Amino acid sequence: MGLFDKIKQTASIWMPDENQIKYEKGKSFEQYVIDLFDKNYFVIEDWTRDNSNKLDGRIVESDMNPDLLIRSKNANQRFAVECKWRANPIRSEKLNALVVSWSRQEQISRYRKYSYTRKIPVYVVIGLGGEPNHPNNMFCLPLNTAKYPEMYYSVIKKYERPNNKPFIWKDGLLQ
Repeated sequence: MGLFDKIKQTASIWMPDENQIKYEKGKSFEQYVIDLFDKNYFVIEDWTRDNSNKLDGRIVESDMNPDLLIRSKNANQRFAVECKWRANPIRSEKLNALVVSWSRQEQISRYRKYSYTRKIPVYVVIGLGGEPNHPNNMFCLPLNTAKYPEMYYSVIKKYERPNNKPFIWKDGLLQ
C-alpha cells in the first residue's frame, strides 16, 4: 500500500463526510435517549449497531429495526424506540408548512411490520434543536401517530416532553 492509499484511508478521520457526521449525531442522540431510561426500571434488550454502513454494500437485517428494544422491569412489557435528532423543522414545499422530516416511507413500513410481527409498540423519539446530546425540544410519538415521513410541527408538538426528564412506562404507554 502506497502513501496515497494510506492518506486516503485516514482522510475520513480528519475530514469526515456528511454521512459520517449524520451517523455520529444520530448515535449521540441515541445515547442521550438511552440515558433517560433509568436502569433500575428498564432493560435495553437490543441496540441496533448500524453495521450495514460499514460493510461495503452488505446489509445487516437487524439494522432495519428500530434503534432500541427495551423492556420495562416492573411491567415486564417490551417496546421499541426509534431515535431521530433534527437541527430544526423545515418548510415543506409539498405541504407548504413547517414540518419535521423524520424518516422515509419504507422505514415507516418496516417499523410497522416490526411492531405487528413482534406484537410490541414502537415509539419515535425526536430531538429538535440544540445538540444531539442535549436537544432543545423532545417529542415521543407512538408509531401509529408518526405515519408520514414529514410530520406537521403542530402535530408533533402535542407529544412534547421535557427533554431531560426520565422516561416512564405507565399503563402500557411510554411517557
